[in-house]
Amino acid sequence: MHTRPYRPTDAEAVATMVNAIDTAAGRQASLTGSLIHEFLGERVAETTTDSRLVVGDDGVLAAGFVITPPAGGHRVDLIGGVLPGARGQGIGRTMLGWQVGRAEEIHAALAPGASWETYVEASQRDASALALFARFGLTPTRYEFDMAASTADVPDCPVPDGLVIATYDAGQAHALHEAHMEAFVDHYGFQHRTFEVWQPTSIGSASFNPALSIIAMDGAEIAGYVLSYDDAIPEQVYIGQVGVRRPYRRRGLAAAMLVDMMRRAAAAGRSRAALGVDTANPTGAVGVYERVGFHTEHTMVACGRPLN
Repeated sequence: MHTRPYRPTDAEAVATMVNAIDTAAGRQASLTGSLIHEFLGERVAETTTDSRLVVGDDGVLAAGFVITPPAGGHRVDLIGGVLPGARGQGIGRTMLGWQVGRAEEIHAALAPGASWETYVEASQRDASALALFARFGLTPTRYEFDMAASTADVPDCPVPDGLVIATYDAGQAHALHEAHMEAFVDHYGFQHRTFEVWQPTSIGSASFNPALSIIAMDGAEIAGYVLSYDDAIPEQVYIGQVGVRRPYRRRGLAAAMLVDMMRRAAAAGRSRAALGVDTANPTGAVGVYERVGFHTEHTMVACGRPLN
């Protein structure tokens, strides 16, 4: 085994590794090399200092990435993992120790007087990963559901009076960014990102599906939106963001948008819709999703600790 930084040519191997970790925990294998390459290219500030791979004769055995928060942000994300078959050799302990140390270095260099935290997540069924997190003082702070629904026979959910739902148009890009930042400002872990930082991994992503993304309008104002993406599961549409601006909440708009999008997905040959949601979402999103047919398939655990 040897250790080295991530290279763009490693994207497929890293996707294969992460998919193996997910399937061992009972999750769907949904990542592709292009998704990995795109995300890391936009989020890892410098691969030579903020990424590590452990490579053996059979390929990538482990990977670790440290994501610097955006300007004004407060959370350093630690992303990666160790193949189930390569565990028990101290690889994970060494990798996570490096990630936490690197997060502390970034904090000390960029905002030593600010309150920052570091964040990592794993499946609730991945006992060895959660035990490793606890060893480094990373304790559960939040839970997230993987939810899915059939796109067939969705319930009727009328659009609130005065609002119109239409397919996303590229001319709405900047207005959508503003609406998204406003809608998510009170969500757990929110960090404001400029349009230039947000766009490449959302509406500018190669996986973004504009035909299955919709915007709810109140005249010239965006009231809400559902942004959809393609992944490694051909029959699935992945719902990356569902947002309703505060003045339009509690009127059934989220449910109406979801139903509209799912009917479009069914017409496009997608039999399944999937999403992830914070279980303590302040807008009551879990209940909204359940009302339109979503059910929980898996639970993820978010763990964190303050950075010194």
